[in-house]
Amino acid sequence: MRERVYVDRLFADYEDTPEIRDFKEEIISNLNERVKELISNGCDEEKAFDKAAAELGDITAIADDVGRKKRNEAIGQMYMRAKVPLTKKTAAGVTLASGLLLLGAGLTLINIFGEGGSARPYYVSVVLAAVACGLYAYFGLAQETAAHYPMKKGRALAYGGVCLIGFLGTGLAIVSFLFSGFEISAALGIKMALILPAICCLIFLLATETKRQKPWLKAMVEHEIENSIQFHTDMVDPVKAAKFGVASGGLWILAIAVFITLGFAFGLQYSWLVFIFTLAIQVFMTATIFVRNK
Repeated sequence: MRERVYVDRLFADYEDTPEIRDFKEEIISNLNERVKELISNGCDEEKAFDKAAAELGDITAIADDVGRKKRNEAIGQMYMRAKVPLTKKTAAGVTLASGLLLLGAGLTLINIFGEGGSARPYYVSVVLAAVACGLYAYFGLAQETAAHYPMKKGRALAYGGVCLIGFLGTGLAIVSFLFSGFEISAALGIKMALILPAICCLIFLLATETKRQKPWLKAMVEHEIENSIQFHTDMVDPVKAAKFGVASGGLWILAIAVFITLGFAFGLQYSWLVFIFTLAIQVFMTATIFVRNK
């Protein structure tokens, strides 16, 4: 086939990847359709092929883009498999935070099962858990990962402080509410003093946050966005929507008719199963009609 030979020559210098093969098949299909269209309009076969080939333009630029996406995906997968080791400081901080959290949990359990009536152990547990939460946030954000660069220490410390204060305020408000005879004023006072400032600081930090994604992750995200846009473009295609609407209407009318027939013949005990099969068929229809066929 002339079209296939022509396209194969264009891509002779490219690596034979699944993406490039799909791209070539799409070009060959479009080229064949265009040649047939031109021949049906009166062009001879030779001129129709030359014109269709000229209309393709610089497809090598698109092929280069496909190759870059493939390389970015391969690099991303390599980085995802590679584990960034924890620094000694991060390991020590996480260990300390885990110890504080377990200590706080232990104090709480001792007080519960020991039937202690004092609120002091609960307050101590809340403080320990809040400090642990702040340490987790700080060392987690300051640690480099496969997908993100480490956050600056000052900013990570700010996030850790916000987590500490917010968790502390929440825990103290709950304990105060429970041990003050369910007086809402004590909890509201702590909320005004600790929780609201922490929320405001968190909003400021999130609003001024800078991107820390590594380049390969950004490329993968952009690729996923493009795929999502293409999928939703296919979903709103009027021809496909019309096909789906007509087919779905006929399918459910048939299902209702079968349901009524089975209901009279065997009763409602089994007839409702027809709707499960109908739903499964509609899911299959959605996949075959709307999912892009490369």
